[in-house]
Amino acid sequence: MKMSVRILSVLSLVFAIGFSSCQKELSLDTTNGTGGTGGGGGGGGSTSYYIKGKKDGVAFNYTANTMAKITNFGAGTNTLSLALIAGAGGTSLEGLNIGGNFQNGTSPEVGEYSEADNTLDYVIAGVYNPNSMDMVWGAGVFFPTAKPLTIKIATKTATEMTGTFEGAFYKTDLGSGTIGPEFILFTEGEFKLKIQ
Repeated sequence: MKMSVRILSVLSLVFAIGFSSCQKELSLDTTNGTGGTGGGGGGGGSTSYYIKGKKDGVAFNYTANTMAKITNFGAGTNTLSLALIAGAGGTSLEGLNIGGNFQNGTSPEVGEYSEADNTLDYVIAGVYNPNSMDMVWGAGVFFPTAKPLTIKIATKTATEMTGTFEGAFYKTDLGSGTIGPEFILFTEGEFKLKIQ
């Protein structure tokens, strides 16, 4: 029973994250500086908000449509969700969404959260869209995973959140629903995001 509840929670979270990762444009407060580029890791201008790291050893730096969002689903559900989102920008769908559902009703605070956690307090998952409408890479959906997705929140204020992340994201065909076994390894991940 515990595992089926966990799987249902992961699938719900991945679906929600995956849906938002397929959006071409988000109308968010993008006060994250000027310039900046997506997948290449370079970029003109300075940016103050980002998700960056290495994807299979290759540097990336997403600075478009950045945000950390904490959503309270209401008193009846006792569930909060955390979404960490950033994209490559322009007309590209490329971007990364990492999130968690916190079933115990507590807001995510400074600390470490992993998809390998066996409690029912929270569920961690993520979606990387490589600029595709047919396929994404997902964490928290393939068992056993080569490297569990782990988020470490280093700082959290009323307006900003920073931290690190790493984990394996598995190839997911959106048409057939087939997941894995091919994966991408995200390492040295860092984020600095405005809380929306």
